[in-house]
Amino acid sequence: MFRASLRSIAGPLREHVCFSCLAQGLRGRNNALRPFYSTAVSLSSGPDKQPIPESESNKGSPEEPEKPSEKPKRSPRRPRRPRKKPEKIQPPKHAKPRDTEKDASSSTRSEQEDDKSGEQSPKPAGSGEKSPRRKASSKPSEVPKDAEPRDAEKKPMSPPKITRVTPSTPSKGSPPFSVFMSIPGRKEGGTINSKDFALKPLDVETPPVPRLSFGLERVLFNPGVYQLRDPRSRVYNFDPYLGSIMPVTEFDFASLKDYITSSKDNSLRNIAQKEKKKYIGSSSSMTSSLSHFHYLLSAWRGTDIRTLSQEFPDKLRTFTRLLRAPSAMFLKYQDGVYAIDADKEFDSANILMNLGKSMEKLLTLPKEEFERYRRSSENKISPEEEQAVPESYHYSTLGDFVMRSQLDAYDPRLPGTGMFDLKTRAVVSIRMDAQNFEHGLGYEIRDRYGAFESYEREFYDMIRAAFLKYSLQVRIGRMDGIFVAFHNIQRIFGFQYVSLPEMDLTLHGQKDTSLGDHEFRLSVSLWNKVLDKVTSRFPKQSVRLHFETRDSVNAPFMYIFAEPVTDEEIHAIQTKNQKEIDAYQQRILDLAPREDSASTPSQDGSQDASPPPTNQTTEEQSDVMEDEGRHYDSSAPPDESFLSDMQKQAEEGDSDKASLDNGKELLAMSLMVRNKVNDKYVTRPSGFTEKDDWFVEYGLSEIEGAHAHDLYKACQQRRAKALAGRGEDETEVAANVYIRKLREITKAGRVFRAKEDMKDKQDGIVVLNEVD
Repeated sequence: MFRASLRSIAGPLREHVCFSCLAQGLRGRNNALRPFYSTAVSLSSGPDKQPIPESESNKGSPEEPEKPSEKPKRSPRRPRRPRKKPEKIQPPKHAKPRDTEKDASSSTRSEQEDDKSGEQSPKPAGSGEKSPRRKASSKPSEVPKDAEPRDAEKKPMSPPKITRVTPSTPSKGSPPFSVFMSIPGRKEGGTINSKDFALKPLDVETPPVPRLSFGLERVLFNPGVYQLRDPRSRVYNFDPYLGSIMPVTEFDFASLKDYITSSKDNSLRNIAQKEKKKYIGSSSSMTSSLSHFHYLLSAWRGTDIRTLSQEFPDKLRTFTRLLRAPSAMFLKYQDGVYAIDADKEFDSANILMNLGKSMEKLLTLPKEEFERYRRSSENKISPEEEQAVPESYHYSTLGDFVMRSQLDAYDPRLPGTGMFDLKTRAVVSIRMDAQNFEHGLGYEIRDRYGAFESYEREFYDMIRAAFLKYSLQVRIGRMDGIFVAFHNIQRIFGFQYVSLPEMDLTLHGQKDTSLGDHEFRLSVSLWNKVLDKVTSRFPKQSVRLHFETRDSVNAPFMYIFAEPVTDEEIHAIQTKNQKEIDAYQQRILDLAPREDSASTPSQDGSQDASPPPTNQTTEEQSDVMEDEGRHYDSSAPPDESFLSDMQKQAEEGDSDKASLDNGKELLAMSLMVRNKVNDKYVTRPSGFTEKDDWFVEYGLSEIEGAHAHDLYKACQQRRAKALAGRGEDETEVAANVYIRKLREITKAGRVFRAKEDMKDKQDGIVVLNEVD
């Protein structure tokens, strides 16, 4: 009320308000001043006291000091109610925002009155204003200097101050996780230093790595987008052959080598045994879980979109729903080594799986060699020839891990190893509905900037949906960056080389890669400690793990669930959707062009060249659709009841300690961390350099009893909801406003492409290298 009264006045701030001047400035506005008086009286006298009589309300002066030794006489008509001993006020658990603001305002006023020791009287002398209960004296009453206001007979007690706990600012001097570690149960903690770990390259002979074809190496040394064809002059910067992608129905996918998972890679296992390492994994199988360690260590740092234009309408800085979803993996034991395989329970097929493989060949082979992969080619490549070409990998160690990264392309002029990754990026209309990609055929990229049909849209989507995964793969493979080809399944529009510093700017807010490098080391180190605890609980067994970083009122934390599984159970989970995938592959490989598709040949697609063939690209982009009109403050919903739930389940005792779910043992844990940079606790590091020191204090606590199984089921349900049954893959997708808008743009794009083809027939095609 006090604050509301002041806001209605164009005057000074409340700390410098003179009440008499305030009243004079409100001549005739009794209604505005009355709430102010009644509020002041109620604060000093309490809710049960009557208004102060006129003869006493004007006693004392704000400038005159109080004399505690002299007390005014009380009126015998009103016996005082006994004052209760002040109790520590706790904020209500579910207080409404309005009540909270009111309490805060009252607390502020009381503290001001207590500090000023009665500097302000309830009613300014000589104001001429009328009290709500009686008339004011026409003349200011004479007040003896030795008298005190009635309020001074007993100093008003200021209410206890409520300490608000800020998640990002831990209290100084308190031990880390003082609340968390006080919860009963088995737990452990410690401190790790980012400088104690380093990525160590292994000296393993690597076959020659292919280089870019068609003169595309020019893209590596030019920042920004390099368009295949200049839209203004209509001149091709590269061979027009790249303008039309070979349809998937014509590419011979049977001749390609199968992807080798970590558990089936005998060479990788032998290297681990030789190096005396415990865990092996590929870049594709590790990035999903490592992403959640990024959320934990960075406290859900938002993405940095400063590189986008100011006119770009989308301002969301959170990661997509797919990336925030729980991550699952298998830890398969064999011959003393644990192999990390991605969990494919919710995998589904889409055309982008196929195009990722075919377009990688297109970008690294001469035109004549690439044509040998066409089914109708007279000189078609045989599977034996393809198998004779060895794959190239980089092997590195960090902690107890041996990490494998497939090498896509190489250029000796790039910094470091000269290696980089190939990524093919389908336009937004395809990603939103990849299983029904025919509806998105015809969408064009025409401009550099804009909400749609622009490279800016595609780059923004990559920031939220792909750069975190890409940057982790680049670090595991000791590469320099990624080469991106933008396409709409039928044609390629342009290319862009994104270096690791450029990706770090969008993820960590700085181009200096020191912050990302140190965070990567800490992530792997924490992961190492978690897996050590899991394997000590289930020695020489295969385990299924779930990781999920959640937000809370205090600080982010991570749920970790581990359950032993057999090889038969792993096979059943990994092949759960295999029939549907095979049926879909058969359909798109034999798919005929639809009537509504443009005159261009059939459909092709491309996928992020990131190996695990899932519909993740599609699903993560669906989150962009769902985020339209929504704004998230964090990437995960708050879990305010986390600590109280853990306390409750711990107090229930060990009666449910050995309880099993479906006859299986479960290890449930929660992980919390605290960042310390240069001897100062911080929410997250920023402006980090190689000279800085980063320590992480962590606490790992077990969750026991039936509560652990309830949390595990909830985690699995959240993952299933995020990965299965996407809006763009369901029947009601056509009713979605965003999808309808994309389809309207796609139809216009087909008309535009038909006109462009007509111009090419009339005017011919001009290529840059052909002009002398």
